Amino acid sequence: MSLIHQIRIALFLVIIATAGGSLIFSTLDSKQYLEEELQKKNLDNANVLALAMSQMEKDATMIDLFISAQFDAGHYRYIGLFDPNGKLITERVNPNSSTIAPDWFTRCVPINVTPGFSNIQTGWTQYGTVHVESDVNFTYDRLWHAVKNMLIWVLSISLIAYIACGQLLRRILKPLDDVIGQAQAIGERRFINIQEPKTTEFKAVVREMNQLSTRVKENLNKESERLDELRLRINYDDATGLMNHDYFMNTVDSKLHQESFGEGALIIIRICNLAEIDRDIGYHQTNLMLKKISGAITSISSHQEGLIAGRISGRDIAIFCDQPKDEFVLAQHFKENLLDAMTLAHTEHQAPLFACVVTKTKFTDESQHLFKALDFILELSHLNNAQNFRIVNANSIVATKHQYLNEWKTLLGNAITHHRVKLEHYPVLTIHGELIHYESPVRLQLEENNKWLSAGEFIDWAIQLDLIQSIDTLALETAIGLLAQHNLPICLNISESTMRDPTYLKTAERLIQQQGINTDLLSFEVPETAAFNHLNEFKTFTRQLKMLGCRVGVEHVSLRISRLGELHDLGLDYVKFDASLIRGIDINESHKSLLRGLCLIVHSIGIYTIAEGVNTEAEIAALTEVGMDGLTGPGIRMDE
Repeated sequence: MSLIHQIRIALFLVIIATAGGSLIFSTLDSKQYLEEELQKKNLDNANVLALAMSQMEKDATMIDLFISAQFDAGHYRYIGLFDPNGKLITERVNPNSSTIAPDWFTRCVPINVTPGFSNIQTGWTQYGTVHVESDVNFTYDRLWHAVKNMLIWVLSISLIAYIACGQLLRRILKPLDDVIGQAQAIGERRFINIQEPKTTEFKAVVREMNQLSTRVKENLNKESERLDELRLRINYDDATGLMNHDYFMNTVDSKLHQESFGEGALIIIRICNLAEIDRDIGYHQTNLMLKKISGAITSISSHQEGLIAGRISGRDIAIFCDQPKDEFVLAQHFKENLLDAMTLAHTEHQAPLFACVVTKTKFTDESQHLFKALDFILELSHLNNAQNFRIVNANSIVATKHQYLNEWKTLLGNAITHHRVKLEHYPVLTIHGELIHYESPVRLQLEENNKWLSAGEFIDWAIQLDLIQSIDTLALETAIGLLAQHNLPICLNISESTMRDPTYLKTAERLIQQQGINTDLLSFEVPETAAFNHLNEFKTFTRQLKMLGCRVGVEHVSLRISRLGELHDLGLDYVKFDASLIRGIDINESHKSLLRGLCLIVHSIGIYTIAEGVNTEAEIAALTEVGMDGLTGPGIRMDE
């Protein structure tokens, strides 16, 4: 029997066993609940009857009619009235009660309910006692109906799971032979295309991947550089060397939806007369001019943290900043640099006429909406012929930074003092749907009973006020407290300044030792920029946490691919590839090739690969095909 069939049968049996157990426990729980409700009903009805009859005249006919009316109005098996000596006065019995549930079901799930009793008074003396017993057959009917529906649902889901499992397993097993062939080729220093797989067994994978692990180490840096060149070729414009449209848009969208993003700026510079210049001096000279323009932009972007630039159309260049800056001052800086570059060029043709529009950006802004709005503003702005660089500021509100800092210092300090910190939980799953850990970004409540802020709404202020280490420490205390109560795998996002702070590691060690938690369930991840900009501190951070038994990873990996080889001796547990590489991978063959190679390299040094920002089933299928191990993002949810 093939491996696929064995796994399908095993999974089917597990589902049936799990669902069967759930069905049994659910039925028993429902039975107990119904017994309790019937018991309450008996008591309540007995009390109501007793109270009503206590206030009636004790006429035998009236009492008999009253009990008959009550018996006919509800689901009762028996109502009886007895005098204080236990002698029957009157009673009503339902002799025709029956249930649609089979006999074996009523024997296996017996419903035992104690009748309700209540005393009837006449003045200060007892007139009698009323006994009320509900009809349990009605309850059996409802319970049997629920069990039948649940059983049909379980069998349907099991059958669907059996069929879907076969399809999924075929897809999962499809690249195995190609991965083996590629591993052999890399071991022999040959790089070949992945061919369609033919085998279904894992034995060869283990053998060949072991062989790959021993050989790939010596070529790791070289292969990382080759893939970085591929990344540049795929994602950067040939004429300007800036990001191309798709990569820039995906990168901006990814940053706008990162938890750590708070506020930034977006600038679009348009060369208004590019078509005329191209017509006058030709394609080659126009490209040289574009290189000078892009060089001026790159010279600023490379020296300021958080700036990226891309050519989003023939005449439009966009700059995005993921740091809180004065966007108008930033645009002025680009203006001065561009005008200086054009002056030094001493061109004889007409000078380029620039129009520029800038705006602030904030967490969860939609990139498509931002670009459409700025493009509309550019189209509406009329360029003055005497002015060869015009800036239009799309913002209308300017606040005093010093005032904001004082307000935020008070609010953040108060929240930290009163420990108003909690963690959200977003699942990171394997391609099989199994839980790896929960990403647990911090939430902060500035004022009691007020809204909880996401990291992007306060992190920039916390960094400027040197409070981010205190917030990260509170998040760590919260995570360890949760782990002490529940076996919940938690992953914390660590800021750059906290990673470089030795006291944080000492605090982590002390808290872990005090609580005695399972450290294998606690993960820490650091952004790519922090890890590579401060590699020595990151190595220290990683090694000390690994000594404590924790897991460590790098998130948002995209721009430092060529340096992945520097992580080979750290014992990292995983890397998370940025959403800008993942977005639309199901229709981007170039990115598939890039990620396939990256997965192979990272796997060769024993590191798990996780894709960020996954949205669709098509992306999940493509990521499975390229060899990704884990998935996270808006499209990833835990099964109920």
